[in-house]
Formats: sequence, C-alpha cells, structure tokens
Amino acid sequence: MSTLVGRLSRAIDKAEPRGMPLVVGRSLLAATSLLTILFSSDSELFIRTAELPNGMRCTGVRAASLWCLMGPTESGLLISRALAVAVLVLVLVGFSPRWTCVPHWYISFSLAAAMEMANGGDAIAQVATMLLVPMCLGDDRVWHWQPVLRPLAPSWRGSAFAAHLGLRGQLCLIYLGAVTAKLMDPLWRHGAALSVVAHHPQYGFPAPVRDLLSPVMDSYWFVALLSWSVVGVQVALALLTLGRRKHRLIALVLGCGLHLGIMFFMSLPSFGMVMIALLIISTATVTSERRADQPSVATEERNRP
Repeated sequence: MSTLVGRLSRAIDKAEPRGMPLVVGRSLLAATSLLTILFSSDSELFIRTAELPNGMRCTGVRAASLWCLMGPTESGLLISRALAVAVLVLVLVGFSPRWTCVPHWYISFSLAAAMEMANGGDAIAQVATMLLVPMCLGDDRVWHWQPVLRPLAPSWRGSAFAAHLGLRGQLCLIYLGAVTAKLMDPLWRHGAALSVVAHHPQYGFPAPVRDLLSPVMDSYWFVALLSWSVVGVQVALALLTLGRRKHRLIALVLGCGLHLGIMFFMSLPSFGMVMIALLIISTATVTSERRADQPSVATEERNRP
C-alpha cells in the first residue's frame, strides 16, 4: 500500500496535462457547441410542446442556465446566442484558459439543461467541460497554444491529475453503458441491429449509401459481423481509455474510426465530435519528467513566502 501511495504521490507531483491533446480537444469541444448554435435556429434548439410552450426546460437548477435567465423573448434569445458565441469563440482560439474554462462549462451546461431534446453529445460535453475546469484554472498562459514553460502550481496538480482521471473514467462508463444497453437488446445479441439502424427514419443511413450497401446488407453474416464488431470496439475502448498512454493512443484511433462512421452513416456529427474530443484529451501525457532546472514541490513549498 505504501508503494502505491508513493507512486501516486510522485505522479501527482509531476502532473501536467496541459499538452497539445488538451488544447486540441478543448477547442474541438468549443467548436462543436459553436456549430450547434450557429447552424440551429431557436425553434430547432427549443422545440415547443404542450408541456413546454416556450421550448425551454427551466425548472429547478435548469433555471440558472443562460437561456432561462435571459428569457424566451426575441431579445433574450438573441442576447443568449451572442454571449454563447462570444465565449465559445474565445475558447476555440485558445484565449486565457484560466478565465474562459468556467464560462465554457456554463455554456455547455446551459445548452444541455435548457433544451428539451438535448442529444447525448450535449450532455457529455456538459460533464467534460466541468472536468476541464481543474485542469485550466491553474493555467496562466494568455493563449493555450503557447508552450508550457512553467509547471502547474502545487495547489493545482492534484486536482488536474484527478480531473484527467475522471475524464477517462467518464469515457469508460460511456462505452460500458453503450455495451450493456446493446447486450440487453436481442437485436444486437442476434446480430441484426445494424440492419434495423440502417433503415431508421431519423438516424438511418442516407438513402444513397443504403442503396449502395443493399446487396451486402441482405447478408445475415455480414450484418452480424458488423454489429458484433461495434460492440467489440466499444468494449476495447472502455478498457483502453484506462490504460497507459500507448493504449489510449490505440483507443483514439479506434474511436475516431467508430465515431467518424457514426457521423457519416447516422448523421450524428455533434455526438461524434464530442467523443473524439474526449478521446484526444484522454491521450494527454498527464505526468512528465521535470527538467533539471525546475524545482520540486518540496522546494517550491520551502521558497513560498
């Protein structure tokens, strides 16, 4: 136990997730939300129903979301959209992670909370951006594209390390949840699920693609192999995201293939982009060897006034 505690303490002492994976993944998360806002009308974001005459869910904690605070009026919707776009553009270009990480989470929360038909990507982005906050609050760079010249302050290393582990745990649970749901569905167990998915009226394959693949989609063994392959890839992703960095790089390759396929065949770009962003962030080194000219935690603590 003491050995494990010692190894964990040394890993936290060298915690440094602020590499290019975090930068690219964070910007991709912002780009996903930005595209959703820019290319979706208010009526598409907030679908009016008998239960929700203005299309927004504003009960409980959701009342704190940006769109609920600004209100469903024309001016309120315009102000909400303008503020969200401004924040997401700043995050996308990489301005001051310390000051934009919390607003980034708030915009993600507001989208997922207020929309009645929030997709899986919006809900996942809400949690992911929250986990990015401990990694970014200690980042004093003006632009996150700049190289990391100084280690994180001791007070932020533990939380950054834990947040990165939490993000990888989120990925693992997402894939395990998807696998569990599929294994409980007889269509997936029997290997016929993708045939049904291909003909789904809303999320099915585009008609030209479906017509092109129709000869092979009539083959039970071809469809079964594809269906079971999806389950196998998701099991692999759940395990690989908890492994060493080389394992997480394999997960990134597998996950990009899976989610790009979902984006193309099932027209779910937002969900795919969010998952690829998380897989990219998961490949961060997290711990790096401190250079000889960089002080240790103990030295920094002694020199602190």
